[in-house]
Amino acid sequence: MDRILRTGQRAVCAVTAASALLVAGAGGAAATAAATTATATATAATITVKPSADTTYTQVVQDGDTSAKTTLATCPALCDQNPAGERMAVVGFTVAGLPAGATNIKARLELYAWTASASTTTTAYRASGGAGGSGTWASRPTLGAALDSDTAVTQGHNAWDVSSAVTGNGAVAFAVRQSTRNTRVYWASSENATATARPRLVISYTAPTASPSPSASPSPSPSPSPGWRLVWSDEFDGTALNTTKWNARDSYVDYDRACITSRAKNVFVKDGALTIRAHKENYTCGGSTRSYTTGYLDTRTKASFTYGRFEARIKSPNGPANSRGLWPAFWMRPDDGGNGEIDVTELPGGSAYYKAATAAIFRDYKPTKNDFRYSFPSGHPGDGFHTYTTEWEPGVIRWYVDGREIWRRDGDTTSWLEETFGADATYKRKFHLRLNFQIGGWLGDPDATTTLPADFVVDHVRVWQR
Repeated sequence: MDRILRTGQRAVCAVTAASALLVAGAGGAAATAAATTATATATAATITVKPSADTTYTQVVQDGDTSAKTTLATCPALCDQNPAGERMAVVGFTVAGLPAGATNIKARLELYAWTASASTTTTAYRASGGAGGSGTWASRPTLGAALDSDTAVTQGHNAWDVSSAVTGNGAVAFAVRQSTRNTRVYWASSENATATARPRLVISYTAPTASPSPSASPSPSPSPSPGWRLVWSDEFDGTALNTTKWNARDSYVDYDRACITSRAKNVFVKDGALTIRAHKENYTCGGSTRSYTTGYLDTRTKASFTYGRFEARIKSPNGPANSRGLWPAFWMRPDDGGNGEIDVTELPGGSAYYKAATAAIFRDYKPTKNDFRYSFPSGHPGDGFHTYTTEWEPGVIRWYVDGREIWRRDGDTTSWLEETFGADATYKRKFHLRLNFQIGGWLGDPDATTTLPADFVVDHVRVWQR
């Protein structure tokens, strides 16, 4: 987010003898998949996961880059009289929001075909990834055992049972291949203008008895899994900001409508919490007068980390009708000022945004990024304290809200992840923590309905490592 002080469904499936590859990975499901409100008994639930990426792998060089086309294609090796004409469709998903203890998990991969084709056998496979590739045959993913087959293509959604490959949250890949009828079948891709025709992964499960969703007084932060050790924290138990841990900055940036100050009026510790308070007031910075002030903290030169579990318990100021232009966040940037940004959470306000939290990673600010908007199963980030966590480990980054995994990225979902954020113990770049409260910018400026002063409140920040 490049903020402050930057240096910077059965008859639903047909595929070609080639393959239609689907990677269950990126984020559409998390918004609807989270835990349900408390009930007396276990309940049945269904979530639909949108694709994170898709492409057609093809032996035909003339097909070019297939990653952004509005259709996917499948065809056997002998395709339209071409003995080397196989096509294989590839789709990616990130499963998120399956609650801990979910049972009877069933999953089906669905692709939409415009034309029915009898005597056309298609088979779905688990695949190693590749939904984000350009479709060159040499780079096609490795396929696992066959999961399900059908002997005809139906007009509309075609489905394959891929349950054995979906056991929980995370990225998963599938390949659908066509082995009979030597002409192409076309399927709608994630870029298709008709949203209801796009690929999808439909997951049903039995949810365990759930606890009530977090309220204005939610339960304490969840504990990390075994193996993590606490290496740094601030519980904000004192009466002043601990400046041995944090830098409070005086600054400004062009995309923030506020002057950033270190004044106690904007940044203070009280009653066991840190508050960054935004005011509507005229204040001069950078040679001009702005209409708002806010605060920004970082740990640069005081605490920086390579890999770890990063957590903050936060209360957003944002409600449905009073928060346009308010944008608090907890994020990380590398000490060297180069490529890379990890957003544990961004919490933009306004009627279009206040219900969700954003998880993101950036390679650069062109921008080359992946991001995901998580809508709470009930409530919203401003209804009380919620715990936002990111686990950054070699080759994978996972995000959690109130202990529930909502999203993950790895080398299969994101080609530049390992280069930017590390693949093993040889990666040594360190990232520092940042807390800021941006006013205005890309998602809209404050208006007459915006309540100011507004408080971004942080109960604690904690860092664990293995």
